[in-house]
Amino acid sequence: MPQIFKALATISVWVLFINGAGSMVWTAIETLVRSGGIRGEPYNFSDLAWWTSAVASVFLALIAMKIRREME
Repeated sequence: MPQIFKALATISVWVLFINGAGSMVWTAIETLVRSGGIRGEPYNFSDLAWWTSAVASVFLALIAMKIRREME
C-alpha cells in the first residue's frame, strides 16, 4: 500500500480523535456550567445528541486506526 494512504489514514484518525475528545470535554463543561453544577437541571436532548456524536467520533477513530494498522 502506498505511503500516502497510510499518511491520510493517520491524519483522519487524529482528526476524528481530537474532534471526539474535544467535543466530550466541551459538552461536559458546557452542561455543568449551564445547568448550575452537578445538582442542577438534568440533561436535555441537545446535550445527549452532542455527547453521542462525540462518542461516535472517538469510536470511528478507533475503527480507522485498526484499518490503518492492517495497511502495514
